[in-house]
Amino acid sequence: MPNLSREVIRAWLVEHNWSMARLAEECSALGEDTITEGVMRNAVNGIDPMRPGRIMLISKVTAKFGDGIPYRQLVADEGGGRS
Repeated sequence: MPNLSREVIRAWLVEHNWSMARLAEECSALGEDTITEGVMRNAVNGIDPMRPGRIMLISKVTAKFGDGIPYRQLVADEGGGRS
């Protein structure tokens, strides 16, 4: 399972004035899976990896509520930087 790019997701959260709790809440509302704030916090901080389906969900939420972050940029192992 991949890790999230901390820099990319943190920058998006700051830019949009969102908390990890709100990101977890919006992902849970949009998807079929419930993501707790603790799970989101651990993934964003690089403590735990995240399932690819959940990363896709984050990508969808960022697109719905902002400029969007493509999956490949959310994954730390695949280049992570925003363009």
